Amino acid sequence: MHELLSSELPFLRRYARAMTGDQASGDACVEELLEDHLLPSSAAEAPLPETRIELFGLLDAIVCDRATRNSGAEDTVLASLSSLPRRALFLTAVEQFTPDEAAQILQVELDEVDDALQLAQHQLANALATNVLIIEDEALIAFNLRRIVESLGHTMSANATTRSEAADMAQKVLPGLVLVDIQLADGSSGLDALDDILKVHPVPAVVITAFPERLLSGHPNEPAFLIPKPFNQDHVKAVISQALISSRAV
Repeated sequence: MHELLSSELPFLRRYARAMTGDQASGDACVEELLEDHLLPSSAAEAPLPETRIELFGLLDAIVCDRATRNSGAEDTVLASLSSLPRRALFLTAVEQFTPDEAAQILQVELDEVDDALQLAQHQLANALATNVLIIEDEALIAFNLRRIVESLGHTMSANATTRSEAADMAQKVLPGLVLVDIQLADGSSGLDALDDILKVHPVPAVVITAFPERLLSGHPNEPAFLIPKPFNQDHVKAVISQALISSRAV
């Protein structure tokens, strides 16, 4: 059990943060999961989860319960996170569950998940189009990201390769979304570049890294949205859409 939890904790945080749109709310859901189901004091009250599917099922129920309790507040992240299409899309495209496994987690029938995934793709393509600043020093990766961005109906407004270049371009194009790699061409940090941008232009951002677990440890100011390297197209699409959805729900 402890091995399962240790290996899955970063990904539980990722799911909860993506559904709530920020670190604090997402981590609070994970803390509730630990307190209610996994700590010694609660072990006698309910059987311990034995699989990844069971863990995510418990967490999803907590996320939905929090959404229900806050349903009276309009235009908030919590008011919108109970959407079945959003949850199904993230579980399958990002967490790599099969549709059947997602159905078990979400406690719905398989055909409901299939319908939800189709609806999610349609709604996101129509509602979320924006201009994107890509901060990436590897030309091939930047090219692949541009293709993915444009396939979603977005426009790549600029591509920066250094911290200073990123800050300058952000001021010029005022992006609606930033995709940022951690290590840039001149040795500068993509996270520092993102901090520079956010000080003058609040914008949703997705961080690209080969070590996502290092940014999901519970420390302050961690990004809510991560893309691990190497990435696949469906994963990138799902994370971009989740970041835009959450920013518009705030």
